[in-house]
Amino acid sequence: MTRARRIRSALNSLFLIIGAALTIYIGVSVFGLISNSKVFYATFVFLVMCMASLHAFNELLDQFIAGLTNKIWRIRSGIAVIAAILAVGGSGYVRFHALRLDAIHPFFETFDVTIGILFIVGVMLLNFLHWGWLLTSLIVIIVLYFFFGYLVPYPILKLPEYDVGFVIHYLGLGVSEGMFWLARLAADKLYFLVIFAAILLGVGMLKMVVEIGKVTGRHVQGGAAFPAIIGSGIVASVMGQAVSNVVLTGRLTIPMMKSHGYRKDMAGAIEAVASTSGQIMPPILGLAGFIIALFLNVPYIEVALAALIPALLFLSGTTFGVITCAQSERLQKMQDEIDYNAIWRMLPTFLASFTAVVVLLVGYYSPAIAGIVGISLALGLCVFQGRYRPKLREMYDAFLDGLIIVTLLSLLLVAIGPLAQTFLTTNLSNRLAIVLVQVLPDSKILLLVGTMVVSLFLGMGLPTPVAYVVVSLTLVPFLQQGGIEAILAHFFVFYFAVFSTLTPPVAVSALAAAKLSGGTFLGTAKDGMKLMLTTFIIPYGFVYHPELLSFPDVTWDVIPPVLLILCLQWTSSVVCYGYFFRDLTWTERWGYLSVTAIGFSYLINDRLFELIAFLISLILMVGWTLSTRERQVVRDV
Repeated sequence: MTRARRIRSALNSLFLIIGAALTIYIGVSVFGLISNSKVFYATFVFLVMCMASLHAFNELLDQFIAGLTNKIWRIRSGIAVIAAILAVGGSGYVRFHALRLDAIHPFFETFDVTIGILFIVGVMLLNFLHWGWLLTSLIVIIVLYFFFGYLVPYPILKLPEYDVGFVIHYLGLGVSEGMFWLARLAADKLYFLVIFAAILLGVGMLKMVVEIGKVTGRHVQGGAAFPAIIGSGIVASVMGQAVSNVVLTGRLTIPMMKSHGYRKDMAGAIEAVASTSGQIMPPILGLAGFIIALFLNVPYIEVALAALIPALLFLSGTTFGVITCAQSERLQKMQDEIDYNAIWRMLPTFLASFTAVVVLLVGYYSPAIAGIVGISLALGLCVFQGRYRPKLREMYDAFLDGLIIVTLLSLLLVAIGPLAQTFLTTNLSNRLAIVLVQVLPDSKILLLVGTMVVSLFLGMGLPTPVAYVVVSLTLVPFLQQGGIEAILAHFFVFYFAVFSTLTPPVAVSALAAAKLSGGTFLGTAKDGMKLMLTTFIIPYGFVYHPELLSFPDVTWDVIPPVLLILCLQWTSSVVCYGYFFRDLTWTERWGYLSVTAIGFSYLINDRLFELIAFLISLILMVGWTLSTRERQVVRDV
């Protein structure tokens, strides 16, 4: 064990050294000191493969030290060795032959093609170790279609018989395509924003936002949930990853909620939903936001700004659900002592650095520059936090965590590059759209419902960015043929890919939260779905009312759909939890469900008689509930 710990420490140090070198290398490139972009991206992928391999070995050593070795562990160890040799060796070969390969493509030598195939295999094996078999299997199937699509008997999906060198160029050897295509997003846009988020956590942002959540929790029934809603929402907005955010913030927020009366399942569900909100919350929008900008060929900040109003509506829906649940279970306001000193000491560090990042992004500066400025301000200002000043060990751990997250996300982008490239190069997206046109009915609402189901289904076992990429490449062209604008179609599938992290039977966010809360997986997923149902209306809202994506160029036209969605979120929460000033009967819950259905119909059809019917039915249901409130008072007495 002692030897294993020494090896683990050595590999961790090597990982940190390579990560620091990569950080410096990318930082130098931001200021234009590296002229050849092809060599730059090839170097980036090579170093990512090195770090991903080291992290795989570190995880295996952690299991060995913990005594968790078995046959599966030995198999994974063998796969890790093969993956490291192929991925590091293949990416290194491409790095040192980048200019030659770019000059001769697609007329590669036989040895080049062999290395390219082995490189792809190595990346897929690494992806399997870090992201699982389902994603890897999907990528492999799509890649094999590129190679053997000429054997498909269905004419619309049948491909010409491509030369192997041509295919390998687009998948593994072309330093502008395939595995290097989406890697550009990681190097140019994602890298320093993730490191910035990790540094913010290192300087104490999590404690600060939890204390801010306590302030709100003192004024709202069931207020113990608000450190999670506010804290996890803010942290997730800069981390952008649901599961990792659940693990990070849930260690503080879930025990707090349980100690104030929340059921284990509900406490886990609130944390899972709050952490999921970060993937749709500006300024980072998770990883998929950058891919949306790439597909739409627009600056990233335009995507982030368009997402603001729907993201705020997501938080309002979650809040309605939490408050209604707390009222139905008779939970109390928080009475915990608040560390105001922590808020005032750490708030300047957060506000200055976070504001600087947002201002630079809005000013169309690159995300890399914005991230570097944010990191510099956070590190410079944290020394003035008094007794809340972070220790060197905390900053070391934060930087290491940031490197691990950015390594895994970069590996993910490298791995799904061939998938996206195959869709584009073979025109598979439009081919599938033609098939769907022939199969599905010509109805906009049915088209959207079908797209929602597919997005949720694919996202059950895939990381959100991958689910978004697959569904967007498959269904967005079809949605556009149905008359839906590109940005609306992309956001629609993106939202439901995000929602899928809480959708059984997989529901990875709910699974992580259940492990922390001690609740059951199905119970946590069920409570999470109840909270999420208040937000499912949002994607339909902005498809039928595009002004919801118009920020900052908003007009008065945005107010009616916002008010309608808020009202429907409230009625949905009443239906889910059966409470409005008192416990409702099932008949009354069905009444509020009818009100919600009428309001949703008005949202998508915009017919006056439906608006009138909605308002009348809403007034009648609210009036009935208030007039019979005394029944609950008598029952309680």
